[in-house]
Amino acid sequence: MSSITRDGKYQDRTKFLAALRAKLEGLRDGALRGTTLTWEEGPEVRATLAGYGARVVFAVAEGGWTCAAELPSFLPVPKGMLEEKFDREFEGLKGL
Repeated sequence: MSSITRDGKYQDRTKFLAALRAKLEGLRDGALRGTTLTWEEGPEVRATLAGYGARVVFAVAEGGWTCAAELPSFLPVPKGMLEEKFDREFEGLKGL
């Protein structure tokens, strides 16, 4: 397995969560069709997108967020390229 981790802060938790949910739903309904999305509310919101041997978990707590992605080793793509694609995909969340 290959792992990618990211973390950050947000300006407005409500806007950040809405944008994150929309992004994950868009991926699930588009490029990652066939994956499952679970959304767990609580003091820490946990959003998990999983399928095809991959798993991406966003945890959004007061003041900041973390993301841990586990990707299957059978993907014939270098980790650096996966990280670039991941960062581009979620770039729109910065500054929210």
